[in-house]
Amino acid sequence: MIIVISNPTQIKGEYSIIHQLFEQGLESFHIYKPNFSSDQIAEFKQQISVKYHSKIVLHKEYFKFHSLKELENCKEKYDYAFLSPVFDSISKAGYKSQLNLKEVSNVLKNKKDKIIALGGIDEDKINTIKAIGFSGIALLGTIWKSDNPVEKFKQIKEKWLKSELVH
Repeated sequence: MIIVISNPTQIKGEYSIIHQLFEQGLESFHIYKPNFSSDQIAEFKQQISVKYHSKIVLHKEYFKFHSLKELENCKEKYDYAFLSPVFDSISKAGYKSQLNLKEVSNVLKNKKDKIIALGGIDEDKINTIKAIGFSGIALLGTIWKSDNPVEKFKQIKEKWLKSELVH
């Protein structure tokens, strides 16, 4: 599973990029606009074709864990949750991963829940993410800081799909 999270602030050409990402097979898009009002969020979503609305969710509605202890201690049910940052963040300067990836792998082997890797993910990290046992990836900085977000998504998606054949 590949999820793209919106840039926290509005950027030029964002709606066009989002449509192109969906056309390239994006499975899920999370709206993350922390400074937007509810009305602004609704307006943002309305700028995206209705045919994609079933694949759009508000990012704040999902569990985000920032440590293995938080993940292990959670008793609530969820469709999937995020563990972050798995690697040093691309979008947040100075936001470093504190996770021991060997420990993460051990925990994920015993988890039935879908855990999505978030933070510092680029195509060069895909094989590591798969080997650790994550169910999917969430992309933010690597997409929105790219000179060509759609091409970057295609490269990562291709690598993700190829790695599924190997693992």
